[in-house]
Amino acid sequence: LPSAHHATPCACSTMSALSASAFTATPVARSALSGATRTRARAATQFRVSAQYDSVQSRRSAETTRVFDRTQEITTMSEFEAALSLAGDRLVMVAIESEAECVMSDDFYTAQAGGSAGTGTETNQEACRLLSSSLSRIARDATDVSFLKVEVLKGGASRDIAQSLGVTKYPTYQYYKSGELLWQHVGAGAGAQEALSEGVLYYGGAGAAGLKTADWVTDIASKSDLKDFIESCSMAQPAAAGFDTGLDVPCDKQLAIVDIGVDKDAPAGCLHIFPAVLSLARNTAGFTRWARVAIDKNADTKDIAREWGVESVPAFVFMADGKVVDKYAGADRVELMNRVLRFQSANGIRLPQRLTPKRVSTAEAKEIARAARDRAKAEGRQSGW
Repeated sequence: LPSAHHATPCACSTMSALSASAFTATPVARSALSGATRTRARAATQFRVSAQYDSVQSRRSAETTRVFDRTQEITTMSEFEAALSLAGDRLVMVAIESEAECVMSDDFYTAQAGGSAGTGTETNQEACRLLSSSLSRIARDATDVSFLKVEVLKGGASRDIAQSLGVTKYPTYQYYKSGELLWQHVGAGAGAQEALSEGVLYYGGAGAAGLKTADWVTDIASKSDLKDFIESCSMAQPAAAGFDTGLDVPCDKQLAIVDIGVDKDAPAGCLHIFPAVLSLARNTAGFTRWARVAIDKNADTKDIAREWGVESVPAFVFMADGKVVDKYAGADRVELMNRVLRFQSANGIRLPQRLTPKRVSTAEAKEIARAARDRAKAEGRQSGW
């Protein structure tokens, strides 16, 4: 921080001036001067740490405020219905939570605030609080998703809202689109945060740092869409930062992959593997192109799945030069990646490789370390070099 950096050089210049004068300090004076220097150094360090902490806290507070501004508190069913209507075709995520009752999963119920105990009862209010707080990150990243919250108390309208939504265990997170409930997650146990993030990615098309799935994966809603996708061709890709080359693969050697799933009550596997689909689409752009089909979207999408003999989801169909070259049914991320790499290897396609860091001599390394130490000392901070 500028203010912190200015304080220490000022103290150093004062001490330099004293040292250069005819002034000769007694041991007591030297001790006093040394103590004053240490005190000023500690004060400067504490100021920097405090300022940095305040800066981080301010940023986090601002982010929390923005998240709260985007989260609509629902207190009546009419407010819930209005929120769904105003969202249009955007994804709506509804958090139905209770500070008094907590479920780890659909099978484990916490007997608190009058809740009924049963086999496998597990109490973990902290897990529920942590999951609730983690939603702020999801809300911050997914700016195209509407977030609603129902805080369920022991009695009153909020519990009536939960019952109207078919919710009897807390926390429950529901995902709506165009007014229809598509998917829900119950519980705050292991993997809950990942499941909620995958749900937003799969249904809302939104990821971290403004990532839009539509930029990398084409949505297929008709046979005409599928035909256009198969006949398309990925453009050559320039070398990405940190890689040795770009990708320029002939159209007939490119791999077109269609991810087949469902919208309504999608199996966990559909959501679990979708981050891998998106990652592969981004990292192999120029060699592959990706699309996805929701079987239950309409008659055309049902026909597409039937013609390909799809019996379970998620399923993947691999095509090259307009012909089916492979199929895979399952949610194993590694297996999906291996299928892509096997085709790449069989067709002699070289994927970009990460550049190897430059090797420096020991003498050069020591000089770099010395410069880093000197820079840190001049800035009045400690260094690990």
